[in-house]
Amino acid sequence: MIKRINPNARASQAVRYGDNFVTGGVVAEDMSEDIVGQTKQVLKVVDDLLADADLTKNNLTRIQIWLSDIANFEGMNSVYDKWVDGSEKPVRATVESKLAHPGYLIEIQAFAYTG
Repeated sequence: MIKRINPNARASQAVRYGDNFVTGGVVAEDMSEDIVGQTKQVLKVVDDLLADADLTKNNLTRIQIWLSDIANFEGMNSVYDKWVDGSEKPVRATVESKLAHPGYLIEIQAFAYTG
């Protein structure tokens, strides 16, 4: 069974299939926020997508993070570390990358095991 979450004409925000769950790249809606604000926005969307798939952070297996400027690494971590506190920790990779819009400071993709 495949469950597509919040599909639009181009893509779904997330897909749950078999024992797997994956989000698309999640970015902030309010690009006027700094890295702390954008990270909070993005992680809230990841939380909502997990909930839509009847999952929690404990199901996460991998988090991929793209930062438009690696200088934002500590600011992002100040939010991320609180977000994962008290839950099982997924593997994580963080890289610096040019993002789709210059206002985006962060993009996150989440993967989870549903079994």
